[in-house]
Amino acid sequence: MVVVHVPIPQRAEASQQYAGPWEFASDSLAQLNGIAIQACAAERGSTTAGADSAVWLIQQTTLERRYTALASDYDRRVRDVVATGERRPWDVPAGAPALTTAKARVCLKPGDPPAPTALRPEDFVHRSSNLSEAELDAAGLAAGWPQGPAWWDDMKRIVYCESGRNIFAHNRSDPNGGSYGLAQMNGRQHFDKSGEDFELRFDPIVNLRTALWLRTVRGHFGGGGGWSCADKLGIR
Repeated sequence: MVVVHVPIPQRAEASQQYAGPWEFASDSLAQLNGIAIQACAAERGSTTAGADSAVWLIQQTTLERRYTALASDYDRRVRDVVATGERRPWDVPAGAPALTTAKARVCLKPGDPPAPTALRPEDFVHRSSNLSEAELDAAGLAAGWPQGPAWWDDMKRIVYCESGRNIFAHNRSDPNGGSYGLAQMNGRQHFDKSGEDFELRFDPIVNLRTALWLRTVRGHFGGGGGWSCADKLGIR
């Protein structure tokens, strides 16, 4: 397999934890970042999907509407708290950033990706419990993972360790309902915060896209709240 080395994009800062009436800000900003990341993936898909580009364009429109609605809700909540006399912390934005601004800040910039595999998402979703290496690479590419070290190379190793490439892997011993799918996302909180549908948690693209959101907002794979296999494999 040819490895395409790309510059490591500037990571998004992990969500801050705010206290008191500003607690909502952490989740809201993380959700906005998650939608921005998905929108970038949809943009890339619309330019490379050929005849299927209309599907990606519809997804872009849907994501833009979701972002606008969530941004409006964030702005309203900030105004409501300020109106009570609470002082806004310096790191709580007075208003949600525009989607274009959010994408420029948090989206991965993989440069020129390798030519997409001939496999399409519908060719491998639910065809087999265990994806082949080619199918796994196709899923990672479709999910928007940039190729190269510190991104897909490491995520792929983690997937082998966490789930053995089994899209239906479910570790019930983990807290919050267990861990699900290729990337063993824990509970449903990551799906909800990234704007993904929890009901599609075993879909390989949705699962890996949620993992991409988590990797981006955390800035690394391992450590508390990260993948245990990252620590086991010595991946930061």
